[in-house]
Amino acid sequence: MVSGVSKPSLKVSFASAVLLMAAVVTLVLTACIGPSDAEDRFAAGVVLMEEERFEEAIAEFDSALFLDSSMAPAFYNRALAEQQTGSLVSAIKDFTRAIELSPELAAAYTSRGSIYLQTGDFENALNDLERSLGLDEKSAFSHSQLGLVLLSLGRAEEARASLDRAVELDDEFSPAYVNRGMVHGRAGDADLALSDYDRAIDLDPDNTSAYTNRASVHLLQGNLELAMADLDRTVELDPDSTSAYINRGVVLAANGLPALAVQDFSRAIQSDPTSLNAFMNRGSAYDDLGLYDEAVSDYGTALSLAPASGSLYTNRGVSFHANGELTKALADFEKAITLDPASVPAWYNLGIAHEDMGQHLKAINSYSQAISLQDGNFNALINRALIYSALGDHSAAIADADTVIGLDPTYAKAYLVRASAYANVGDEPRSQADIDQAVALGVDRAMAEIGVAKTSSSP
Repeated sequence: MVSGVSKPSLKVSFASAVLLMAAVVTLVLTACIGPSDAEDRFAAGVVLMEEERFEEAIAEFDSALFLDSSMAPAFYNRALAEQQTGSLVSAIKDFTRAIELSPELAAAYTSRGSIYLQTGDFENALNDLERSLGLDEKSAFSHSQLGLVLLSLGRAEEARASLDRAVELDDEFSPAYVNRGMVHGRAGDADLALSDYDRAIDLDPDNTSAYTNRASVHLLQGNLELAMADLDRTVELDPDSTSAYINRGVVLAANGLPALAVQDFSRAIQSDPTSLNAFMNRGSAYDDLGLYDEAVSDYGTALSLAPASGSLYTNRGVSFHANGELTKALADFEKAITLDPASVPAWYNLGIAHEDMGQHLKAINSYSQAISLQDGNFNALINRALIYSALGDHSAAIADADTVIGLDPTYAKAYLVRASAYANVGDEPRSQADIDQAVALGVDRAMAEIGVAKTSSSP
């Protein structure tokens, strides 16, 4: 083969998710003469809710409901507190009980719909939010949540209309701008998304979701410095934000700082030990640091969370390959293809593994599959050309190099591969012309000539 022609592995990159918006709106009882013990307990719970002492608030609402099980606001507020502590099943039950006691309680439908949204039950979320708006059409929060549900259901235009209505009803409601920014972002309208996130931050400088989502847009646009500034602010506001650490880690890795990225991904894992994105991205950062055992471990944990991910098997295979564990790498690439037969990275890396194990015909087949799935896959074409040359099929090698040069006349490696093939069939003028062209593109002449000479069997 031609000296100096590398076979880079191909990993699958991962992105992180954005946050949904939620709100806590407690209910209070109307003023009355001589409040009962149940009402006293209820009032104490409301105060604790305002102080964000949710576990204590739940205890007070428990007492109120023990004394009076007909208090719909107590069920509603206890559900809010349970939602804040992560007890979503209990929260749904309490919202449902509040609705049974007070069927016209629009806020209960909205809040229960928000939990359904949070858990991915979009149809029930849609039903609840539509019911809520049927009772109170002028709720900016309900329109804002409905917009997220519609976006999740792929109904982007309806989502935008719902969020426009939320802003129309309350042009100072920060979450509506964040959610509409998500709609704009999904539609590829980066400028509109940024405008909405900017407005959300103007209204609420402590809105962590606005900073996180704005950072995602900056990252997609390649504005790494702006993305980093927003994520630094997010972490400052919420030191336990899993998504902020993941996104900042992605930015650090993109800036060539994988060690710092590992620190952020590790912080994300501390915050959420089940974060698939954190393990996937930390594995990639470990790869960049050459810590392949650690990368394999993280990809393994990620696979326990997402066992049907072909991309994870591909990336772990790359780590095994870099660590010299070719048999394990081969098994992972084959598993990735079983899960996703159209995966170009899996076929390409399987080709590299077969080639390194001396299985040239299998390598050609794998590279050919990658090429058939992605026209213009330069690395697969070059690697296949090199194998053809090694097997003595120099015409096929020339044909692959011709294809690459036709697609990109500035790709120097293709000229070196073709120069070697021409040398092997005794066509020295064309071989020399290709060396000259590679040199004109920046390749050192002495290294080029030595490399071609090493791979030439011609006299």
